[in-house]
Amino acid sequence: MVFGLKDFVLGSVCFSLICILSCLMGQKKLVLKYIVLYAVIAVIQQLCVYLPQAIETILAIFTLFIRVMLPVVLFASTFIATTKVSELIAAMYALKIPRSITITFAMVLRFFPTFSEELHNIYNAMKLRGIALSWKNVFTRPLLLLEAIVIPIVMRSASIAEELSASAVTRGIDNPAQRTSFIQLKIHARDWIVLFVFMSAFAVLFFCKYQIYGRV
Repeated sequence: MVFGLKDFVLGSVCFSLICILSCLMGQKKLVLKYIVLYAVIAVIQQLCVYLPQAIETILAIFTLFIRVMLPVVLFASTFIATTKVSELIAAMYALKIPRSITITFAMVLRFFPTFSEELHNIYNAMKLRGIALSWKNVFTRPLLLLEAIVIPIVMRSASIAEELSASAVTRGIDNPAQRTSFIQLKIHARDWIVLFVFMSAFAVLFFCKYQIYGRV
């Protein structure tokens, strides 16, 4: 939906629907941050017309990409914050999604939270060494700063991937037999309501786009 709705008004309606859904899922603080960011991007887009032609074109494309991606990133953040990996895996197995996709997706979701913690630890270590990420260090010690960031990230990424692989094998992820699960997921009435609302919104928004631009 978001990639097909680049128009500001229609795209804003789509973003509002994602905000409402995220609020219903208990992510009000997160939604507020994204609304502020969306408003800033919208203001920058409106001010682009007063810039020189070359700068206006580059900035307009860049801000358009960010504005189009914001609903996707917001929903992804809400999804990760409210969905347990075990529930996701159980749902994907129940939907008969290929094991290769399920395993890859589960590993990715487990990797990034751990990687985020490692980034925080790396930054703390850099601060202790007096090479914190700052504009002064960027211009005065760029090579040292790059070395302090890149090398630990590469080493820890390899280590995290190895640890996750070992953990997955220990849990029998490579067992070809049919998996069982303690988690029993069911589709409730509110799930069907949300699905119906979004499919209806999808149809209405693209109908409006067709009426305005003559194409979907």
